[in-house]
Amino acid sequence: MNSIRNTTDDMSDPANALAFLAEGMLNGGDPGPSIERMEADGQRQLVNSDRLPTQILHGADNDEPFLALGFTFGEPDKGDPMFRPATLPEGWKREASDHAMWSHLVDEYGRRRVAIFYKAAFYDRSAFMSLETHHSYLFHLLYENQDPVLDDVWLTADAAIEELDRIAAGFEDQAAKAEGFGAKSPEDSYWTERAAEQRTRKAEALAMRARIGGSS
Repeated sequence: MNSIRNTTDDMSDPANALAFLAEGMLNGGDPGPSIERMEADGQRQLVNSDRLPTQILHGADNDEPFLALGFTFGEPDKGDPMFRPATLPEGWKREASDHAMWSHLVDEYGRRRVAIFYKAAFYDRSAFMSLETHHSYLFHLLYENQDPVLDDVWLTADAAIEELDRIAAGFEDQAAKAEGFGAKSPEDSYWTERAAEQRTRKAEALAMRARIGGSS
């Protein structure tokens, strides 16, 4: 397994700092491309490593929900306590997203179950992970125009229908609020368009619900 380079420590080496500056000069003094390369390198290192972030978002660093799924964790790395060794549940794997700061752990059905944030930029390096919820999983699929994969353990048909009802209600609430703002500024078409957009998203959520087996 590849390691995850500690870019902050790397830049404390004058040779690496000079190389970074030279790369920026080749880009016309713009450090942006160098930072983007660093971020992309960090993502590749993460998805090809056996490490996961030590910090768990929305869980007060509570490992229990992960352990219940079959994860195991080692102690934080002495030289880089931002990460620690980890094994995944059987059938799960790491997957890069199209955004260099975000990667995912997908289960045996290919469902995104854990979101991993890793900002590899040396000046603001940080990492955390969080378990996906039914809401985040279904919400993502709505925008990807994909149907969910159901099972009898994590996401049953009943649970998906219940969550889609909540999502649809949320879209309706946003549409109603937009209409309220639009009534105060009838000359501004933004709010009318916003309400129509939210109602379209609501219809898509209810269509997914109907495909699963619930009536809209």
